[in-house]
This record gives sequence, structure tokens and C-alpha cells, in this order.
Amino acid sequence: MATKGKINKLPLRDTEERPVRWRKYKCLILIVCEDEKTEPYYFTSIKNQLPNETVFLRPVGTGRNSKGVVEQAIIEKQKLLEESNKNVDDIWAVFDRDDADKSESNRERFAKAFEIADKSNIKVAYSNEVFELWLLLHFSDVSSEIPMPRRDIYSALENSINKGRTTATKFTYSHGDTQVIDIVLASGNESEAIKRAEKLDEIHRKIGKKPIDANPNTLVYQLVKKLRALIDYYA
Repeated sequence: MATKGKINKLPLRDTEERPVRWRKYKCLILIVCEDEKTEPYYFTSIKNQLPNETVFLRPVGTGRNSKGVVEQAIIEKQKLLEESNKNVDDIWAVFDRDDADKSESNRERFAKAFEIADKSNIKVAYSNEVFELWLLLHFSDVSSEIPMPRRDIYSALENSINKGRTTATKFTYSHGDTQVIDIVLASGNESEAIKRAEKLDEIHRKIGKKPIDANPNTLVYQLVKKLRALIDYYA
């Protein structure tokens, strides 16, 4: 089990063990992500900390936009229902705002993602602008008053990781490189990330900002708190 505030790095399992003994699982959770690599890799690392045959957690990468992620979550839910013949307890859609504010059609698609999710009982863990904000919060606070474009988030994350490193060991962030997840899990502080994310979210909610305008913000902390509570409970 992970120590308080951090996630232990554990070897990732590439495939589900077969056969899956569905009757053994007390809870089924589906996480459908926008990204095809980084986000599923991150949630798989948490999945591997769950005691065997307690919670079935399936992370799925899609490479789709916000609305597409929610639509795919509906499809993946049906697949899991048919496989397990059990109810899926929690379904999460994990996606970014990205360029949703750049055009009216993009804004409509982003808003539609929340609408479909709400009607389909799918929880949304969005990030504005990008998932890497959640990773950055493992190392430092960010101001709720200054919007952060993705390039600034990437740069701040890279700088945070490189604090105290020698020139020879400097890390260069590349979008989609799962190495950043390994680093965050090994040296970041999850408990502090949750506190920082909660604070950001509370500020945006108090002034009534919609998700598309709440920059910077991330609700990934809500999903991580849920998973952490399950790990603690079943441990």
C-alpha cells in the first residue's frame, strides 16, 4: 500500500488476468480517458495497488475529444456490463478543456460532454487546460487568478521536477511520455496535490465559473480521492 500522500510505483500489468472471477469483485469502476497513453498509465498505477479481487478498475484511453470521451464511456460501460453481468458502480470521464474555448462549436461540444455525462450518470474529472495541471499540483501551488495555458503548465512541471537535479540528470518534458508519471509517483506529494486542487476548485465554484472558464482547475482529485478511499478500505 502507498504511504500517506504518495503513490508507490508498482510494476504495471499490461493485460487483465484471465479468467476474471467476476463474483469476487465487490466494486467495478470504469475510467475512460481522453489521452491514450499518459492518463491510462497513471490510473493503471493506482489500479495495481488495489488488493486482488476487491475492486475491478478498467482505465481506457480513447484519443477523442471531451464529448467523444463521454460517448465512448457509454459504450465501454455496456461492454463491461456484458462481460461481468454485474452493475458498474462508477463511471468516470477524464478529459481536458484543451482548445474548447477557441470556437463556438468547440464550446458547444465541451458543454455537451457535461450534459451527456449528467444524463448518463457519468462523473466528470475534467482539467482546464490539461491533465498535466494535476501532476504539477504534486509539486507546487498555482494561482487561481492567473490563467495557465498548457505550455506554461508543461514548463512549470518540468521546472518543478528538475529542482535539485544536476545538468546531467535534467528532465525534458515531452507530451505523451509516460516517464513523467513515474517521476510524479516517485517524488510528488499526492496529499498536497489534493489539497491544492480542492482549493482551486472551491475558489472557482464560489465565483460561479463554468468549467470552460475555470482556468486553472482540475477535478482529477475527486477521482483519486475515491480510489484512495477504496484502497484504504479494502487494505
